[in-house]
Order: sequence, then C-alpha cells, then structure tokens
Amino acid sequence: MDYDSAVRWLFAQEARGIKFGLANTNELLSRLGDPHHSFRSLHVAGTNGKGSVSAMAEAVLREAGYRTGLYTSPHLVDFRERIRVDGECIGEREMLRLAEEVREIAEDMRALGDEKRLTFFELTTAMAFAHFADSGVEQAVVEVGMGGRLDSTNVIAPDCVAISKIAMEHTAFLGNTLAAIASEKAGTIKPSVPVVTLDQAPEVLEVFRARASAVSAPLRVVGQDVRYEVLSSTLDGTEVYLEEIDRAVTVPLVGRYQGENCALACSALAELMKRGVYIPDEAFPRGLAAVRWPGRLEVVAHSPRIVLDVSHTAEGARTVAAELRRMLDRKAVLVLGVLNDKDLGGIAEAFGSIACLAVATAPETSRAYSSRDVCKALSPYCPAHAVDGVGNAIEHALAATSEDDTVLIAGSLYTVGEAKRWFDEKTC
Repeated sequence: MDYDSAVRWLFAQEARGIKFGLANTNELLSRLGDPHHSFRSLHVAGTNGKGSVSAMAEAVLREAGYRTGLYTSPHLVDFRERIRVDGECIGEREMLRLAEEVREIAEDMRALGDEKRLTFFELTTAMAFAHFADSGVEQAVVEVGMGGRLDSTNVIAPDCVAISKIAMEHTAFLGNTLAAIASEKAGTIKPSVPVVTLDQAPEVLEVFRARASAVSAPLRVVGQDVRYEVLSSTLDGTEVYLEEIDRAVTVPLVGRYQGENCALACSALAELMKRGVYIPDEAFPRGLAAVRWPGRLEVVAHSPRIVLDVSHTAEGARTVAAELRRMLDRKAVLVLGVLNDKDLGGIAEAFGSIACLAVATAPETSRAYSSRDVCKALSPYCPAHAVDGVGNAIEHALAATSEDDTVLIAGSLYTVGEAKRWFDEKTC
C-alpha cells in the first residue's frame, strides 16, 4: 500500500458501519503488544467542546515539558490530524507502517468470524496508541469518539476523566433523551478515578453523580465546586479567570463557551497534579496562549471577515449563533452544509437567524443533506440559494459581500474541511 491507498482502506472499513464493544479493540491492542499501557492519560468525553478541552489540556502538558500524545476525531483536512505527538501530526511513512500492521491483524481476526471484524475507529484508535508508545509519549489526551461506555478509547486507564457539555446527538445509537446519552458518556467514569464535568442540565448531572457514587469516583462540577469567570470574549480570543489556578489566562479560541472549556481542562489538569503529574504554574498561561483548534469560530480572513465553525448540533449552532450575534455589528452571509443524521431544522433556525443571506450547499459525502434540502430549511429565516459544491458556494457568498461583511461557513466538519481545502488551493 501507499499512503493514499492506506487511507482509502481505512475509510472502507468505516463504510461497513459502526459496531460497539471493547472485546475486539482489546484483542487488537493485545496483538500489538498493549501499547495503551505505556503512557498515562486524560480521557475526554462529552458532546460539545470535548475537542477544545482536549487541545487545551494537551497544550499545557506539552508546555510543562512532557512528551504528549493527542488523539481526536474526526479530522478537518488530513487523516493524520487525528494522531499527534508533541503537536505534530503522525508522519505519512509511520501512518502507512501502522496501517499495514493493523490490516494484517484485521484480516487474521476477520478469518475467525464476522464478529471479529474490526471497524475504522477500532483500527485508528489502535494506530494512535501504537504511535504514542513507539514515540515515547508520557502524557496522552484521548478524546472519546462516540458515546463513551463502549467507545474504543474506553480501554485506557486514565488518571482523570473530563466530560464536557452533553447535548442531543447520535440518538439512534446513544438514546433519545439527555439522560440516556449522559449514561453512555458516564461509562467512561472508572472506579476511584476522579471525574470533572461542567454545570449543566440537572438530569445529566444526576446520571454522572449516580455513576461516580457507584464506582467511588470523586466528582467535581466546574461552575459549582470550582469557580471561573469569563473576563472578555472577542473575535481575538477569550480571557478567563480560573479559581483552580487562581489567575487569569487568555486563549486564542473564540466564544464565551471557551471559558468554560478552559476551566474544565484546567480542573482536569489539577486532578492530574494530585496524582503526581508536575505542571509548573507558568505552563498554564503559556500553553493556553499557544493552543490551536481549527474550525471552531476560526477567523481565517479579513475584508471580508471569514469565519469557520464545525458545530453540527442544534444546541451547538444556537450557542455559536448567540456568540456571533453578540460580537458582530451586522448579520452574516451564511454558507451552510449539514449531514443527514443531524437536526437540520434546528441548525438552520439557529444560523439562519443571524444571516442576511444564506448559500445552502452540501459537502462531498453521501451522508449530507442535498443543497436543496438545506435551502428549504433555511428559507423561513433568511433569503437562501442552493449551490452545489462547497467551493462554488463560497464563491457565491463572497460575490455578495463587501469588505466590511462577515461570511460564516458552518454546519458540518465536512463542510469546513472542504472550505479549508478550497482556501488552501486558492492561496497556493
């Protein structure tokens, strides 16, 4: 295999569907020499903000001098973004070597029966852990894929579990109530391992408290047990006071909600420190000031201002829309593409309410709503046009803007990823 064929093979396993359970992941890792036992870890679950929390925690640990691993999903542009060591994506040669290794194991296991078939996420999780072990990672931050209880990442033995805000998502797999979804996320809470979460819906906290109590896991709720205060929030970043470290810090991530994500990350790091992980005081402000997490209210151009956001739940879209309404002095021109397992109506209402004009589109995947469907959903809230192709939609939007306007490209990680590739091609 070459690199491109390895990526195609991995995604072909994704096309075969999702399968929950940890037995196959454990067997795959055992055949690889149990690489997940070679590093310490922080496990990050949740719905909204878990990627930002992971990125912030990793940045501080790296600034503290540790060799760090960061495993997140999905990616924006390149598969290798999912697996990072000391902030650097896994190299193509190493990724190819690991893909060939896990493919051989996958074929051996599949020969034993269909129940041994390995999924895309099981394979990529094992590749990440093997790369961390091979690279001498000391501290890994591991983001949960979907759910938590039966997610492939739930084989690790972390020093702390952090759970961000819970919202309705993947209801066909996780349940159709907040409590049911929270129960799956709570499956990451392990006996005697501290857990930190955010103040949120009572039914969610009730589930977390019950699970933590059942397994004797110390639980702290950021916003109740530990205080934080957002001091400022602009399109340049967020300043927040953190009681946990008794100081104000600035993160270059946009949106007031990044203040609570920052507080959650720092509370999780404080728990690591209680378990012997040394983090000097200055690592917090320095690491947080350097954090990068693309596609989250990311300003990529000015005159006109172009903002990218990957929010793909109705609650996430409402939160982002509220932030932009607060920070902008006029409505935006919207480019929106949404996957067909998402709440199109809720997302269209949230983003359509802050748009003076919308260009409905669809990313290049069979999982996306058509541009016509998105246009129909947007039309009650703002003038909307359907344009096939994310790049074509961006061009259509830019043609309708002046240098003082804002273009918001949103609705899906796929949409934002294609937008980034389009911009990269334009600037080459």
